[in-house]
Amino acid sequence: MTINQEFLIFMPTLSSPLVMSFHLLFRSCSLTVLLVYVFLSLTPFKVKAGDLSDGFSGKAPSVIDDARLPTVKPLKVSSPVFKRSAYNPAVLHLRYTPASGETTNKKFNAFIDFTLIGSDSIPLGRRIELNSQRFKQLLGRLYSSLSRQEVIDISDSVSPSRQLFDILIAPILPLLSQQNITTLLISADRGLQAIPFSALSDGDKFFGDRFAFSLTPSLVLTNFEDLDQLTGTKLLALGASQFDGLSPLPLVPQELDGIMIKGPKEKFLNNSFTPSTFLEEASDPIYSNVHVATHADFDPGGPTRSQIHSGTGPIAFDQLIKLRRSRKGVPLELIVFSACRTALGDSESELGFAGLALQAGAKSAIGTLWYVDDVVTSAYFVQMYRYLSQGIPKAEAMQLTRQAFIRGLVRLDGNRVVGADGIDLLTGLSENQQRRVANGINHPFYWSGIQLMGTPW
Repeated sequence: MTINQEFLIFMPTLSSPLVMSFHLLFRSCSLTVLLVYVFLSLTPFKVKAGDLSDGFSGKAPSVIDDARLPTVKPLKVSSPVFKRSAYNPAVLHLRYTPASGETTNKKFNAFIDFTLIGSDSIPLGRRIELNSQRFKQLLGRLYSSLSRQEVIDISDSVSPSRQLFDILIAPILPLLSQQNITTLLISADRGLQAIPFSALSDGDKFFGDRFAFSLTPSLVLTNFEDLDQLTGTKLLALGASQFDGLSPLPLVPQELDGIMIKGPKEKFLNNSFTPSTFLEEASDPIYSNVHVATHADFDPGGPTRSQIHSGTGPIAFDQLIKLRRSRKGVPLELIVFSACRTALGDSESELGFAGLALQAGAKSAIGTLWYVDDVVTSAYFVQMYRYLSQGIPKAEAMQLTRQAFIRGLVRLDGNRVVGADGIDLLTGLSENQQRRVANGINHPFYWSGIQLMGTPW
């Protein structure tokens, strides 16, 4: 049986107009607003996975005489490069279905359906069976390893990173390789949206190293036929470094100075960053990109109970929705929330600030899945914008940034954080800031929780 025959056995139902719209999207390279109406529970453990082994067995390691080994010169690590000629995007839809009593194996109680839609091929699909409780345990172990910054040994086949890759990526990987896919728009059901896909590994590379990608909760809610045209060219940069009752963010001024796109930038810091300034300026269609560097709070009870902090007071979560109406149909190309845990909310706050930004009319939004050190966050975004300013697509800019972190090209040098190009990202770090990143910043904890949502290109 060929790969194509195998994947054609199962074909999830997709309407012809929707499939045609996907192909129209890839050919036109014009994007539309992604509306987010899917509610996400505060816990990311909505599904579970196959009956996979916890243990492993193997032979005792051989004793090696180091003196007999040849001397090996350290290899020079190259800076990551975007290859535009190889660029090939596709849509990957992941759908989870409870299926107790319906699976062929009684150990399993759920399905995951995969549908891959390439730019020049018919949709292909596959279904796997899994055990939902096992999946929950694996995801919990991965989150625990990341939060503790434990060593993630990708050569260990029973690590949660490897096992989750086997469940979520491996079933469709042959098609991705066969079609030379480089970029994915992943449409994931509830419970699959909180997975740190970047930290999953096939034993050779992390998924976030191998692929550029973004996440969206639904494809059927996306109007691919309404081809909005971007008119803005400016970057709106807002941030706060001093707060009443909250810890300071002393690197925000450097972050706002360091980020850039091809067009001009307007900056509002601390007292000039007010709730009214944010809503009025971000409503102006002259801006294509908005970057917000500050604190964020999530409280149960829906969008009105959650907020980001301006330099003079809070901005309620639900205020973002006003941007769509005030921009009169002109979408933001990208809105970035460089703040704590802004990609996820609770069951009433949908997908956090990043998700609401899509509702507000942004084509894409970036948020964080967990709390990340502010030194690393600022360095990450300054490096990412350097790639964006070169005209590199959003998902690829984030992929290159992840690769720069993984390869150790973003590093601490004295009181500076140096970027992949050898140019400073941050300078004048305090001794405390230096200590926090002295052991290196290539661990997945630092880069795999920063998530692009919406359109990847």
